[in-house]
Amino acid sequence: MFKKPSRTKNIRRKVETEEEPSEEVVIKKTLTSADKKKKTKVSVLSFDDEEEGDVEEFQVKKSRASKSVQLQIPDNLTPMETETSTTSHYDAESLKKLRAGTPSLPASVKTLGNDGQALLHEKFPSTMNPTVDGVGIPDAGAILAAKKKREQMRKGISITEDDGFISLNDTEEDKTGSRLTREEDDIGDDGEAEFEKYVGDKFTLNKGSAKSQEKERRAGVRELIEEAEDDNQSEDMERWEEEMMKYGGARAQTKDFDPYAPPLNYRPAQIPESSPLPVLSDVMKSLDINTEQVTESMNHYKSNLEESLKTLENSHIVEADLTKEINKASKRYNYFQELAQYVNDLGELLDAKFPELEKLESQVHDVIATKTEVVTARRWQHNLDDLCLFADIPASSQMDEDMDEPEVDEFGRVRELRNSDAARERRRAERLGRVQQQAGLDDLEADEAVREQGLWTDDEMGEDYSVQKDTKLASIQTEKLDELMSDVGAEFKSLRIVKDKFEAWKLEYYDDYQKAYGSLSLPGAFEFYVRSELVSWDPFSDPMDFDSMQWHSILSEYGVSVEHEDPDIEMLNKVVEKSMVKKVKSMLDTLNAASSRDMRYASQVIEQISYYVDTHEKAYKDLCDELMQVLEKQMLRFADTLENIILKSDLQGQQIEAKHRFFWSQCKYLKTLMVWRRHVPKFQLDRLGDMIMYRVITPILKPETYPADLHLQNEAILLLSHLKK
Repeated sequence: MFKKPSRTKNIRRKVETEEEPSEEVVIKKTLTSADKKKKTKVSVLSFDDEEEGDVEEFQVKKSRASKSVQLQIPDNLTPMETETSTTSHYDAESLKKLRAGTPSLPASVKTLGNDGQALLHEKFPSTMNPTVDGVGIPDAGAILAAKKKREQMRKGISITEDDGFISLNDTEEDKTGSRLTREEDDIGDDGEAEFEKYVGDKFTLNKGSAKSQEKERRAGVRELIEEAEDDNQSEDMERWEEEMMKYGGARAQTKDFDPYAPPLNYRPAQIPESSPLPVLSDVMKSLDINTEQVTESMNHYKSNLEESLKTLENSHIVEADLTKEINKASKRYNYFQELAQYVNDLGELLDAKFPELEKLESQVHDVIATKTEVVTARRWQHNLDDLCLFADIPASSQMDEDMDEPEVDEFGRVRELRNSDAARERRRAERLGRVQQQAGLDDLEADEAVREQGLWTDDEMGEDYSVQKDTKLASIQTEKLDELMSDVGAEFKSLRIVKDKFEAWKLEYYDDYQKAYGSLSLPGAFEFYVRSELVSWDPFSDPMDFDSMQWHSILSEYGVSVEHEDPDIEMLNKVVEKSMVKKVKSMLDTLNAASSRDMRYASQVIEQISYYVDTHEKAYKDLCDELMQVLEKQMLRFADTLENIILKSDLQGQQIEAKHRFFWSQCKYLKTLMVWRRHVPKFQLDRLGDMIMYRVITPILKPETYPADLHLQNEAILLLSHLKK
């Protein structure tokens, strides 16, 4: 039998041919001397190391079977396989190299037992030897040889295993004996087993046995062909095999075409096994289950449909809301664009009109300050005249401020000096006349009359001044203010119009109003209109309550509506802080510290400011500090002068009256400071009272010389104690 080659597709088919007559072939056989002696049968295959001897010739008829066998011998056999090979020599070194290069099965594989790896090594010992590098998977030739081996084992044919290498172990020999035998040592069946192992069949010269062997060989070849045809060969491969067989001289065997024969690659379809018919109860159960599933699916679809409808309805609602929001956002955007433009225009208006308004305020201030300057200068001069009667004053302190020496007018008259004796007498007479006319001191005793003269403010002005003052203030408040607002547009004309514009911002977009801190920014826009309304107001001679003013009633309604009943108190407080405090500060220098009425009106104004501005805030503290500075400047005007005076001795009636009148004029400040105890910090009042007591009053009193001075001193201490309560 032929062995299946390594590649299943490179199979040459043996084509049956017609038998030809046998030929006689003369075969020469050389017999060695050893063969003659032993008289043994000579092996068909032998080595070329035969000894020279006699040559025996005999004739053998060569049949067609032998020729066909000769055709089956592969063409690629080497001369060593076809002819007698040369003598091989094995020495110790060559055997050692062969033994080192021969792979052996490792012990780990031998101990694998019955698992698949051990079985694989057992089936393919030549290819699955792990010691060989690069060999781990059996090739096609090894698989085909394994199949052939299994078929032969099924038929009961004993097979000698060939591991593909020659064992070099001298101690252990195979059961078939050593393969390294000489020709004269050939035993058994004269090497037929080795020849059959290589060729696949015995070579015999018997015609009958040759035919039977030829039939067996052909059956084996047909089996190989059928196995090869069973493989899915491509048409190109089959065509190539036919061409190769034609090239080798073989003729294809004609076959009758059978149209009813199955195709070569036909494989019958698998017929499914018969299944028993289902039971009716099982079918009904299955239908019930399917019905329930369908019902559940329908319910699920209905619920999904309802949810989808709800989602669609919600989408319509959301769309309506988004449309509404878009419209609202568009309206809001347009509104804030207009508001921004309005604010910019208002800012330009205020930048242009504020300087003109400040000029009008300056004119009003000059008119009101004229009276204060006149009254303050008159009081200073009367006190200085009294001081000159009971004390010696340095010439530098009583020198006229307007001229250093007498001047002569165009008619040759000498101008009277302010501090001359004649001027003092004249001023004293005028003062006494005013006192008699307005105060009515005729019924009082001498001491009481002197006391009232000292406490009298003497701030009455003539009728001409009052008329001029009222006329000028009215002109500024009406004509000049109208002229200031004549070129202003209707949307900026009055405080109410501007207030309504910003109030709409708060009512329509309350959140934006809060985020922009509108209550803190709007007082700057309203300040101009508040100060315009109060441009001619004299806070210390014409008191007014804030809630009776027009601006206060307008801004008190700011932010009050049906939706938002939230009057913006914070904004109103900021208006008072920014506008009213600034107005009062600008008029502080017109305050007469010796006038109880002016001081009382001033305290009322400060008290109203405290209702809107916290007393701990910086604006209120700055106002009080500036007020104290103005009062200190007026009250301590004689402090530096009294430090350099020298009191006269042996004072007489008129001099004593002048001294007492001067004392009560300075004590008047301690009385006027009483109204500030609720509004001014205590330490500031105490400091100012001590300065009046110890720098102005104490230097003119001598209780040890004049007993009346002790009474005056006690009066001053009593007033100071009331002030410090």
